Order: sequence, then C-alpha cells, then structure tokens
Amino acid sequence: MLNKQRKPSEADLAVTSRYGDAKKFAERFNPDIQKYCAENIEKTFTADTPTINALRSAYNDKQVKVWIIIQIENLNQFAGTQNKMEPPQMSMLADIIMAEYGYLKAPELLLFFHRFKAGKYGQLYGSVDPFRVTAALVEFARYRRETIFEIEKTAEKAERDERIREFEMKHDKKQIK
Repeated sequence: MLNKQRKPSEADLAVTSRYGDAKKFAERFNPDIQKYCAENIEKTFTADTPTINALRSAYNDKQVKVWIIIQIENLNQFAGTQNKMEPPQMSMLADIIMAEYGYLKAPELLLFFHRFKAGKYGQLYGSVDPFRVTAALVEFARYRRETIFEIEKTAEKAERDERIREFEMKHDKKQIK
C-alpha cells in the first residue's frame, strides 16, 4: 500500500512495482536473507535496492517499522540471553534505525544483523541491549563506508586497466599496419 499522504513519486512506484506491497517486500527481505547478504558482500552494497528512506516513502513508516522490528525480533530469538528486548524497546530501536540510518539499503540492514549475530560487534552479556545494537550500527556504518570505498577503488582500477589494454591493442594494431 502506498503512502496515502501524497501522490506517489516515480521512485515510489519503482519500489512498489519491483517488490509489491509492504508485506511482499517484508517476505522477500526476511531474516533468512541475512546469510545471502553476508555471502554476497559486493552485491549487498552495489545492488540497486531501496534504502530505508525509500521504503518509508513508497510504503509508510508503520509498515517499514514492522519490517525492521521483524529483524530485531530475529536477533532477540537468536541471542542466548535470558533478558530479551521488550516490544517497546524494539519499537524505539526501529525508530532510531529509521531516523539515523535511513540511507542504508534493505540488504545492508540485513547484513548488519547477520554480522551482529556473527559476533563482529562484541557479545551480549545477559541481555539483548538496544544500546549495544546502536553502538554496533555506528561500527557497521564505518565498515560500510570502508567496504564501499574498496569496491569502488577496485572497480575504478579494473576500468582503468581495461582502458589501458584497449589503448595498447589499438596502438599495437597501428604499428602492425
């Protein structure tokens, strides 16, 4: 369902035509996809997928929040701790993610939760702590910047090397004539 507050933009229509309604989007980008994102880092960061902000525009805040809470609940279930996040904490954490990390693409958020569960950002001692999650998001944002920079640097080098090869081939053909 599109955000009824205003006329949908072309970007909104692109999201809904590609992924369907918010429910279909949530089914497609469910917690089981976290592993795929972790196994395909470059694709996770370079694929043409919507950001959280784009989702908020195409659907609505409540629907996007539910999708994020599903990811948080998955973390809650994964954690072997006695004290889990309560629904109000998960709701507030989802609000923080939407406000502070709206630039993350959907698969990037899935990758974050996978990396968190993989222990890349420390351990949960006795409880699933929303502060630990937000601190980990800061670290993930740094990892994201560094990884995207490396991906772009590698792509630029490959493009430069290809241009050099093409130039050399043209130059070699001229010398043969």
